[in-house]
Amino acid sequence: MRGSPPLVDVHNHLVPAVDDGAKSLEEALRHLTALHADGVWQLAVTPHLFGWLTDEAGALAERLDLLESAFAQLQADCDGMPDVPELFFGQEILCPTPEIAHRVFEEPRAGYRATSYALVEFGFELQGDPVEVVTAVIAAQRRIIISHPERYRRKRLNVGIDELRNWKAAGARLQVNGGSLLGDYGAAIHALAWQLLTEGLADLVSTDHHADARVVSPAATFEEIARRANRDVAELLLAENTARVLRDQPLLAVPPLAR
Repeated sequence: MRGSPPLVDVHNHLVPAVDDGAKSLEEALRHLTALHADGVWQLAVTPHLFGWLTDEAGALAERLDLLESAFAQLQADCDGMPDVPELFFGQEILCPTPEIAHRVFEEPRAGYRATSYALVEFGFELQGDPVEVVTAVIAAQRRIIISHPERYRRKRLNVGIDELRNWKAAGARLQVNGGSLLGDYGAAIHALAWQLLTEGLADLVSTDHHADARVVSPAATFEEIARRANRDVAELLLAENTARVLRDQPLLAVPPLAR
């Protein structure tokens, strides 16, 4: 049996002391080392970037300045370490409304650096129609990746699969959390995450790793997908398409699973 390919993670919170992820350099380095040992060769950090900062002149740019400075320091601290992944910079961008999305993407630094991709979240309790946000991001000439679609709620109920199909049909790419596939968020989210894979709606799987607060194993996720589907699908979701984001290349279609 062949082993897993070099894995690539494009959603995590491992920049120290900037959000609800790693609280210190020691904590960040410990988890980066563990992820490398787990098979992750490249990793794009995605600290939170709050779209509502566009309400105040200069606040979004100030937040980006802080995140970029903290990332540069993390890169410097990792320089010469052979046992950490190669690091890239991005953000997880909160855009609950199309108006916020329009303002956010007037800032050219929003999104994965040197690519047209952007990782967007809506806020866990959905209010309006996220398709309008998808349309706004695409109108800004960005490729939108929606983080953890399986975890959103509407009126305190888990979002339905029909709504997630609409996001994909509108042009979004869907990034499922590894922890959702492993059952870390409960039975309903676990079932919905696997339904996304079964129907071929998922484009990417990443960790949403929050250091000590939420540890996720990419290798365990890969093996679970390989067990329940096959290794080719696991490779597309955790290696090939995630690497294509960092290379700014179109993502490959992920086939539905055999029923």
